[in-house]
Amino acid sequence: MAFLDNPGALKTAFGDHCDWQTLAKHLQSILQTLGPDPDKTAADLAARLKNTSMRVCEDSSYHRQQALNLNDTVSLQTFIQGQGLSVPKTLAEMIALNKAVARKAQTSPLGNFAGALAWPVPISGHDQSAIAALLQDSRSGLAGVPLADMDKGVLGYLLSGSSVSDADLKFPNQAMEKLLGSPKAQALGRAIQSKLGGLPTDTSINDYVMAAIHLGLDSSSDFDLAQPRHWGAPASEVIAGLSSHLVAKGRATVQTAKLATRLLLARTAPEFLVRDIPRSVTYGSLTWTQLAIASARLEADSPGRTVNLSYAEVLAYGEQVNTSPSVLQSIQRKALADWGLANGLLASNAPTDIEYEAVRVEYNRQMQGLTSVSGLAQTPLPSRREMALAALKAAFPGLDPALFETPSLARVFRVPGRTGQFPGMRSMLDVVMHGGKLGADEHWESRDARIPASAFCRLYESGTLDVTAAFKAGYDQAITSIEQGQQGLAQYLISTLPPEDRKNLDYGQLEFFHTNDYTMAMDLFTKPALRTRGHTLRVKTTLNGEVNIYEIDTRRAIIEKQNYLKTRYTPPYTDKNLQRTEANVISKTVLFDPFKDEADKAREQSIPHVATPPLNSPRRDYIGRVFAKSLDLRNDDLLQEARGGTSFDKNAATNQVIGEFFLNLIPLRSAIVNFSNGNIADGVFDLGLDLIGLVTLGAGKAAQAAKAFSKGLSSMRGLAKAARFIGALTIEAFNPLGGVGDVALGVAGVVKTGAGRLISKSLEGVNRLRGASGSYDLLKAASRQHGSTAIGTFKVAGETVEGAAVLNKGQWYALDVDKLRPYGSPLDAFAPNTQALNGAIHAKVVPQGARLNNALHDALKVPESTIAGLSRNSQGVYVARNGHTSYIRHTDDLGQPAVYEVRQVTRTEEGAVQARIYHNNRQTELLVQHVQGDQWQRLGAKGGYPFPVNSDCGREIGSGAEAVLYESRDGASVYKCFDTELESFDINTVMDQADQLNAYYGEGFAEAFTSMGDAYIKMKKLDGVSLKGVQHNSLPADVRVLLDDAFKAMEDKGIFHSDLHLGNFLYSAKDKKIYPLDISTRTRSDLVDGDPLPDDLLEDYELEKADLYDEFDKLLMSA
Repeated sequence: MAFLDNPGALKTAFGDHCDWQTLAKHLQSILQTLGPDPDKTAADLAARLKNTSMRVCEDSSYHRQQALNLNDTVSLQTFIQGQGLSVPKTLAEMIALNKAVARKAQTSPLGNFAGALAWPVPISGHDQSAIAALLQDSRSGLAGVPLADMDKGVLGYLLSGSSVSDADLKFPNQAMEKLLGSPKAQALGRAIQSKLGGLPTDTSINDYVMAAIHLGLDSSSDFDLAQPRHWGAPASEVIAGLSSHLVAKGRATVQTAKLATRLLLARTAPEFLVRDIPRSVTYGSLTWTQLAIASARLEADSPGRTVNLSYAEVLAYGEQVNTSPSVLQSIQRKALADWGLANGLLASNAPTDIEYEAVRVEYNRQMQGLTSVSGLAQTPLPSRREMALAALKAAFPGLDPALFETPSLARVFRVPGRTGQFPGMRSMLDVVMHGGKLGADEHWESRDARIPASAFCRLYESGTLDVTAAFKAGYDQAITSIEQGQQGLAQYLISTLPPEDRKNLDYGQLEFFHTNDYTMAMDLFTKPALRTRGHTLRVKTTLNGEVNIYEIDTRRAIIEKQNYLKTRYTPPYTDKNLQRTEANVISKTVLFDPFKDEADKAREQSIPHVATPPLNSPRRDYIGRVFAKSLDLRNDDLLQEARGGTSFDKNAATNQVIGEFFLNLIPLRSAIVNFSNGNIADGVFDLGLDLIGLVTLGAGKAAQAAKAFSKGLSSMRGLAKAARFIGALTIEAFNPLGGVGDVALGVAGVVKTGAGRLISKSLEGVNRLRGASGSYDLLKAASRQHGSTAIGTFKVAGETVEGAAVLNKGQWYALDVDKLRPYGSPLDAFAPNTQALNGAIHAKVVPQGARLNNALHDALKVPESTIAGLSRNSQGVYVARNGHTSYIRHTDDLGQPAVYEVRQVTRTEEGAVQARIYHNNRQTELLVQHVQGDQWQRLGAKGGYPFPVNSDCGREIGSGAEAVLYESRDGASVYKCFDTELESFDINTVMDQADQLNAYYGEGFAEAFTSMGDAYIKMKKLDGVSLKGVQHNSLPADVRVLLDDAFKAMEDKGIFHSDLHLGNFLYSAKDKKIYPLDISTRTRSDLVDGDPLPDDLLEDYELEKADLYDEFDKLLMSA
């Protein structure tokens, strides 16, 4: 058998990867410089791509194909064209190219180092056992086999006597390239390939060797990453524990432990290897869970990508990547199980569906709370200067702004026979910032003719330019928000601690200590000056006689144990014990007890046999309030610093200590400073990293961020606010069938645990082979390269999977669609459906009696334009954009095409897709089955029946994800027809919605009923237009009161609308009313009818209501 050059191919792959990394850096640099003007952008982009050169890596295929010399360079345009890619001409095309190139640049040629275990269809358990048997087979012909020490596994076997140096071991890619290229590794790979009957390719030997390495490292799976001792621990501690375990088990030496650990984690838990994880992101925390979800999404798309990214990059790219519903649900369920277990919400890591739902609800509540308090902590303080400048610019729009700061105003008094002038010259900005009333005979005058002194004096006296009250109100509100944010951050940080430390804080006796630093004066009469204002709080806990000291520091986002201070914080709490002097600096610590009437909350408590207290338990709330109080944010010094200085108080030196305290108070400050100074992380920019682990996108950075990420970031809800959190998404309710969408239709609607991700990935590949327009271009291209290539079904662990395969020497081998490369052992019972050979599709012959003749069913057809712009899915069905209506396109044996509406799309146990043809909302006798592409055949006929309600349904007037609206024939009513085939359909929701409509509009307004399997609400038709379709600045300003009336009427009836957006409100100019639609009040599983709305739900409601008003106000004309 001829063997392909695996080491040579790997060297070339690393060279190609080097080129992608070089290109990615250049593209990122260009993106940051492009302007917003489309015409200028196009010209600028063309010039930059043509004139920017890049060095081509000498080992790459491009370098070899172009016969370049060692230091030759080419333009970006030339290289892009040479890779068979289109040169971008617009910003959108540039973003798409950048996204594709970044994906390649961030993923190693060796992926996640798992080899055959990371194939789209990994090697089976049977094959894994065969590899283990081979390593103990004395007849294998391999030197050193049987392995003398099975504990050392294949990694130890290959490293023994290899050229891999200690320096190489620090870099997995470098070490593995050397290791895989060794004669011993190549011989082992060939032996495994032969044993398993694997298809030889230029990567197959390497893949088999890497799989064998992993089987040795993880053979017993006896190291539990989720064990209790890791709860609340940083990633570095878990990694160190795994390394020690591998050494103790003999699977690695002290020298090789780092490599072994990274190889194992890259496949099993790559989130631990992410760079720059904030210290507060500990295992089991909320932010760890969002990291785990984002990492798993990236790995499902590109194995090995995560370990090459930073924490912020993982969250940003993880939110951007497309993840199928089935895979996403599997990822979220695992992450939730880990989080629930680590936080005392679950007793085991195999929860029931009911337990999953309870954990999901609590996770969402805590995540929403965390993002809320982080946002509050970052509330900007108002600027009296900016407010004053804005008032002056509005009053004097034609005046040079520089004159606002010119000190040419004099304060004078004029009484009969006497005139005087106060000392000092002021600017208009000084006067407005300072505020205060003039005396009865006082005026502002100026000898500078450019200064409109008379008009200024008049406006100032009238109060038009007064900003002091607005500043004070804004300041007070900002301080309140910051206090709430700091309190919430302190509460959250407790949840990131190990269980034992949480227990100490939750149940121990509490004593609090606060420290400020002062500088002593050089004389005996001057009081010490404040040097450092304390932003931390130390907490002494005593539980069952054991004392621990903790420091809460929200600026660094940590709670740190400081037991070396036990002696200092031992009674009596005198100045001698608590005060420290070093040179001329005095550290004054005081026992801090701001809530003396709540002493019971600080006492030691008995430890109950219940789950861990929630994030907002009374004890943690108390600790948070004490911490916020310790910051003393309502101190007059802080107010004066925030007010800013003017010439009135320029002689009062600004207290730099207070200014620094303000700047360092915000956890995000370091990130903001770095980004504003241009220190941008590679591959991601305009993102801020909150030290508690939340990645934020500033509102002013949306446009630039869109250049880095092609979707998701600039369109997210709430972007107009101060910051947008990336990756901190709530988790939607789980689909009872695992959320697998189309996949759930396979194997008689049953997909076993673990198969969902495989099937989903296979379907993604199938859809790519088919192409968006059903052209099968990629399938044809694969057939030109590999010969006979087909889409069909095969068995994996007893499951029917749809995928692609290549025919080689009479056997079918799975095709990796991403790489267009066949792999592995022969497939079990592959049944081709659509087959291509030498670039052409081979049509299937359908028996005469099963042919679907379009001419005979002409009356049932719908226009071809109905599916214009739609793509055929994995079932051969075209689904309308509203997600409600489905169609098939059939080309009969005469070559005539026709489009039909279908429903009841199912998949048989054998994997065949079947559907029922409908016409005018009526079921027909035609039951059809998918053959391939746009080819269908007839099955046995069944009689149809009309829907009784159909006779009264007129034109369609609207649609959504769950229902379609029809106007009644007489125009007086509306039918809302729900899609009962949706997994999320619940008849109780339909009934509840009708009840809420009747509660608001009066009994008899709406009626819910079912008819022949469909569910409906029939309601009276309301006059008006949807607010969603109203143009900005088009409604009279007084229409706002109509929305106020609608909300008041709902709330008076106990209705708190759960789906607040403009599309759910009609504006009737004729009736002078705004009508709410789709009314359903918000509730929760633990509430019963009549219960008042809990504070957390009411807070969410008020926030969403405020968002709605923000959007509504844009529709109003300026007053």
